[in-house]
Amino acid sequence: MARRGWGLVVLAAVVVALVSLASNITSESQLSAEADTLLAVRWTFSKLVNSGAVWAGLPILSGWLVRRPLQAFAAGIVASLMALFVHYGVGRLFGMFDDTVWAGNQVWFVLALVAGGPLGLVGAMARSGGPSGLLARLVVPVGAVLEPFYRRMFSVPTILPWPDRVASVAAGLILVVAGLVGGAVLIRHRRTQSAGH
Repeated sequence: MARRGWGLVVLAAVVVALVSLASNITSESQLSAEADTLLAVRWTFSKLVNSGAVWAGLPILSGWLVRRPLQAFAAGIVASLMALFVHYGVGRLFGMFDDTVWAGNQVWFVLALVAGGPLGLVGAMARSGGPSGLLARLVVPVGAVLEPFYRRMFSVPTILPWPDRVASVAAGLILVVAGLVGGAVLIRHRRTQSAGH
C-alpha cells in the first residue's frame, strides 16, 4: 500500500507540473491579438492550474495518499519539489524558459521545503475523523475561496488587455465557487457520517 501511495504522489506531482506548464503555451495568433477569446480561455485555465489552491493542494493530497505522519511530511516536500523540477526542467528543455529560470524561481523551492511538510501533515490529518479531520479537509476549499481576494483577481488594473482582465475575474469566480461547493460537500458528508453513528 505504501509503494502504491508513493507512486500516486509521483504521478500527481508530474501531472500538476506538466498541466501547469502546458497552460502557458501561447500560439502566434494569441501573441498577435488575433485570437483574444482563445487567449482569455487559456489564461483562465492557466490561472486556475497555477493557483495556490492547486499547488498547496498537491502536498496535501500527497500526505493523504501515504497516510502516516512521517511519510506524509516527506511526501509533501517530495511532491512539491518534484513538481517544480519537472515544471521548470521540461520548460527549459523545450525552450519555454531561459537559463535564469532556476535562480529566478528560488523562492518557490524554498517555499516547497518550508511548507511542503506541514501541508503533507494536513493531508494525513484529513484522513482522521472528528473536528480536526474536517478542518484539515477544509484547508483547500477555504484557500480557494480566499485566494482570489488575496490576489485581487476581481480588481485587475484596466491598463491590462481585456483577455487578462476577463481571465482573472473568471478564474477568481471559479475558485470561489469551487471552494464553496467543495466545502459544503465536505461539511454535509461529515454531518451525514455523524448522524449515522
